[in-house]
Amino acid sequence: MGMALGSGDKKGRSTPAINVTPLVDVVLVVLIIFMITVTMFTKTFWLNLPKAEKDQPPPPPTDNKPLVMTVDKNGIIRVNQTVLTKAETQTKVVRMLAAKNQKVLYFDAHDEALYGQAMEAMDLARAGGVKSIAMLTESIMK
Repeated sequence: MGMALGSGDKKGRSTPAINVTPLVDVVLVVLIIFMITVTMFTKTFWLNLPKAEKDQPPPPPTDNKPLVMTVDKNGIIRVNQTVLTKAETQTKVVRMLAAKNQKVLYFDAHDEALYGQAMEAMDLARAGGVKSIAMLTESIMK
Protein backbone atom coordinates (compact mmCIF):
# COMPACT_ATOMS: atom_id res chain seq x y z
CA MET A 1 0.00 0.00 0.00
CA GLY A 2 0.96 3.59 -0.49
CA MET A 3 0.29 4.67 3.10
CA ALA A 4 0.20 3.11 6.48
CA LEU A 5 -2.94 3.97 8.47
CA GLY A 6 -3.10 4.05 12.18
CA SER A 7 0.55 4.73 12.74
CA GLY A 8 1.81 8.17 13.31
CA ASP A 9 3.62 10.41 15.66
CA LYS A 10 2.32 11.89 18.87
CA LYS A 11 0.65 14.83 17.20
CA GLY A 12 -1.58 12.65 15.02
CA ARG A 13 0.30 13.16 11.79
CA SER A 14 1.02 10.17 9.58
CA THR A 15 4.63 9.23 8.84
CA PRO A 16 5.67 9.16 5.19
CA ALA A 17 6.45 5.73 3.67
CA ILE A 18 8.23 5.20 0.34
CA ASN A 19 6.46 2.98 -2.16
CA VAL A 20 9.06 1.09 -4.30
CA THR A 21 6.57 -0.78 -6.50
CA PRO A 22 6.49 1.87 -9.27
CA LEU A 23 10.28 2.09 -9.17
CA VAL A 24 10.61 -1.67 -9.67
CA ASP A 25 8.10 -1.56 -12.54
CA VAL A 26 10.05 1.17 -14.32
CA VAL A 27 13.35 -0.65 -13.85
CA LEU A 28 11.94 -3.89 -15.28
CA VAL A 29 10.53 -2.08 -18.32
CA VAL A 30 13.90 -0.41 -18.94
CA LEU A 31 15.62 -3.79 -18.59
CA ILE A 32 13.32 -5.38 -21.16
CA ILE A 33 13.87 -2.51 -23.58
CA PHE A 34 17.63 -2.81 -23.09
CA MET A 35 17.56 -6.58 -23.73
CA ILE A 36 15.61 -6.12 -26.97
CA THR A 37 17.79 -3.32 -28.33
CA VAL A 38 21.07 -5.10 -27.56
CA THR A 39 20.12 -8.01 -29.83
CA MET A 40 19.61 -5.55 -32.69
CA PHE A 41 23.16 -4.25 -32.42
CA THR A 42 24.92 -7.50 -33.28
CA LYS A 43 27.62 -6.98 -35.85
CA THR A 44 27.59 -8.91 -39.09
CA PHE A 45 29.75 -8.51 -42.13
CA TRP A 46 29.63 -9.82 -45.65
CA LEU A 47 32.67 -11.16 -47.43
CA ASN A 48 32.70 -10.95 -51.20
CA LEU A 49 35.55 -12.88 -52.78
CA PRO A 50 36.51 -12.34 -56.41
CA LYS A 51 35.62 -15.10 -58.84
CA ALA A 52 38.47 -17.22 -60.15
CA GLU A 53 39.24 -16.69 -63.78
CA LYS A 54 38.93 -19.78 -65.97
CA ASP A 55 41.77 -18.75 -68.29
CA GLN A 56 44.24 -18.37 -65.44
CA PRO A 57 47.00 -21.02 -65.47
CA PRO A 58 47.34 -23.25 -62.42
CA PRO A 59 49.99 -22.30 -59.87
CA PRO A 60 53.40 -23.85 -60.36
CA PRO A 61 54.05 -27.03 -58.39
CA THR A 62 55.89 -26.51 -55.15
CA ASP A 63 58.62 -28.76 -53.91
CA ASN A 64 57.58 -28.18 -50.30
CA LYS A 65 55.65 -31.40 -49.84
CA PRO A 66 55.14 -32.59 -46.27
CA LEU A 67 57.24 -35.46 -44.94
CA VAL A 68 55.16 -38.58 -44.44
CA MET A 69 56.58 -41.56 -42.59
CA THR A 70 54.83 -44.80 -43.50
CA VAL A 71 55.12 -48.33 -42.17
CA ASP A 72 53.87 -51.04 -44.49
CA LYS A 73 52.49 -54.42 -43.47
CA ASN A 74 55.98 -55.97 -43.56
CA GLY A 75 57.39 -53.36 -41.18
CA ILE A 76 59.40 -51.45 -43.79
CA ILE A 77 59.79 -47.77 -42.89
CA ARG A 78 59.50 -45.21 -45.68
CA VAL A 79 59.72 -41.43 -45.66
CA ASN A 80 58.13 -40.03 -48.83
CA GLN A 81 58.73 -43.36 -50.61
CA THR A 82 62.41 -43.46 -49.57
CA VAL A 83 63.12 -46.73 -47.74
CA LEU A 84 64.99 -46.25 -44.47
CA THR A 85 66.49 -48.82 -42.14
CA LYS A 86 65.90 -48.55 -38.43
CA ALA A 87 69.44 -47.27 -37.90
CA GLU A 88 69.03 -44.53 -40.53
CA THR A 89 65.62 -43.38 -39.27
CA GLN A 90 66.94 -41.47 -36.26
CA THR A 91 69.39 -39.35 -38.23
CA LYS A 92 67.83 -38.93 -41.66
CA VAL A 93 64.30 -37.96 -40.63
CA VAL A 94 65.53 -35.01 -38.59
CA ARG A 95 67.76 -33.85 -41.43
CA MET A 96 64.88 -34.15 -43.91
CA LEU A 97 62.66 -32.01 -41.68
CA ALA A 98 65.39 -29.41 -41.25
CA ALA A 99 66.05 -29.26 -45.00
CA LYS A 100 62.38 -28.51 -45.70
CA ASN A 101 61.94 -26.08 -42.78
CA GLN A 102 59.05 -28.13 -41.45
CA LYS A 103 58.11 -28.79 -37.88
CA VAL A 104 55.70 -31.74 -38.28
CA LEU A 105 56.30 -35.31 -39.41
CA TYR A 106 53.15 -37.03 -40.64
CA PHE A 107 52.74 -40.71 -39.82
CA ASP A 108 50.71 -43.46 -41.46
CA ALA A 109 50.79 -47.20 -40.94
CA HIS A 110 49.20 -49.94 -43.01
CA ASP A 111 46.09 -51.52 -41.50
CA GLU A 112 47.82 -54.90 -41.30
CA ALA A 113 51.07 -53.55 -39.80
CA LEU A 114 51.87 -54.73 -36.31
CA TYR A 115 51.27 -52.21 -33.55
CA GLY A 116 54.78 -52.72 -32.18
CA GLN A 117 56.39 -51.96 -35.53
CA ALA A 118 54.40 -48.74 -35.89
CA MET A 119 55.28 -47.61 -32.37
CA GLU A 120 58.93 -48.49 -32.90
CA ALA A 121 59.06 -46.34 -36.04
CA MET A 122 57.56 -43.38 -34.18
CA ASP A 123 59.92 -43.92 -31.23
CA LEU A 124 62.92 -43.92 -33.57
CA ALA A 125 61.79 -40.60 -35.05
CA ARG A 126 61.25 -39.12 -31.57
CA ALA A 127 64.65 -40.40 -30.41
CA GLY A 128 66.23 -38.66 -33.41
CA GLY A 129 64.78 -35.32 -32.31
CA VAL A 130 61.43 -34.97 -34.06
CA LYS A 131 59.26 -32.74 -31.87
CA SER A 132 55.82 -33.17 -33.50
CA ILE A 133 54.35 -36.27 -35.10
CA ALA A 134 50.87 -35.98 -36.59
CA MET A 135 48.80 -39.08 -37.24
CA LEU A 136 47.06 -39.10 -40.62
CA THR A 137 43.32 -39.69 -40.40
CA GLU A 138 42.98 -40.95 -43.96
CA SER A 139 45.34 -43.70 -44.99
CA ILE A 140 47.67 -43.10 -47.92
CA MET A 141 48.90 -46.69 -47.85
CA LYS A 142 47.51 -48.97 -50.55
